[in-house]
Amino acid sequence: MVIYKQFNRLLQDDKLEEIVALLYDFKNSRRLTKDEMGWVYWNISDAYAVQRKPQMVYDNHIQFVKWGKEELFPDRLHWFVSDTTQALTLSLGDYFEEWFNWYLYACQHATRTAENREVRFESHRAAIGSLLKLKKLSPIEIPFSHMDQLLQEDHDWENQTFATFSYYTLLLEKAFLANEDDLLYDVSIKIRELLEKEVKAILSSSTMDNQSYFALGSWGDLNTSRQAKDSMTVLLYNLGCTYHTICKYEESIEMFRTAFDHNSSVTNYGLALFLSSIWKAGGTSREVIDLFHTYSSDGTAFDDLFQYAPDLSSVVSLS
Repeated sequence: MVIYKQFNRLLQDDKLEEIVALLYDFKNSRRLTKDEMGWVYWNISDAYAVQRKPQMVYDNHIQFVKWGKEELFPDRLHWFVSDTTQALTLSLGDYFEEWFNWYLYACQHATRTAENREVRFESHRAAIGSLLKLKKLSPIEIPFSHMDQLLQEDHDWENQTFATFSYYTLLLEKAFLANEDDLLYDVSIKIRELLEKEVKAILSSSTMDNQSYFALGSWGDLNTSRQAKDSMTVLLYNLGCTYHTICKYEESIEMFRTAFDHNSSVTNYGLALFLSSIWKAGGTSREVIDLFHTYSSDGTAFDDLFQYAPDLSSVVSLS
């Protein structure tokens, strides 16, 4: 469809305000299908979330949820609680509790089928990731329990490796924050086993990645296969960031380097934590600066990373 091509062009150029205008125009152009309307609502919230505009996200999302409770019932309810960035931006306006209530509503009323398993997983991951970021541990066992139950539904599910590895990565951070040393140790072992037995096998496979394309935030996108090399590198980046968060810097470096070995790009956030792990593990100023030049994207300045890893500011003074 033309709308998706226009959307993708704006997305590539990071023109978020133009995206919102395009989506509102499309929304008002005719009676949209459920797939189209869900996609529009999701991406309006997402564009505002990336810009850290909690009130705008909330104003759109309450309409998304109201519409969704009527039109997405019962199999697609998790669509409106499937993104961490949206949830965390809502928290900036003190709306996270309401988002979490929407999540609980979806868990209570949505069907559990193979067709919606991936988006259910994404909603559980968004809930856990948000609670960890906000350090709200009291309700966190609820989404962990839902995710664990989901992982038991079908051990032959094509996204089982991706989902299980993600589950353990989240559990690792939870164990650290809750000072559960035994759990931290056990989860670290499970991560290592899964990495060696399954994740590295997929990274080394000659099989082509899934070529199917779905527009960002669409129902197809949220339910697509994650069993591909690029998805495995996402797992490694996420784990590298988590290891940095829990002060396991050598492990963090290993995960990032493994991802880099498979020719993957990295966000400024990921790069900042990788370089910070190098620095905290005893790397030299010259080493950090050289790695920055090796992996940074065009137009990125070293001080752009300070917002994610303030300790890197000391590298400049010593370089």
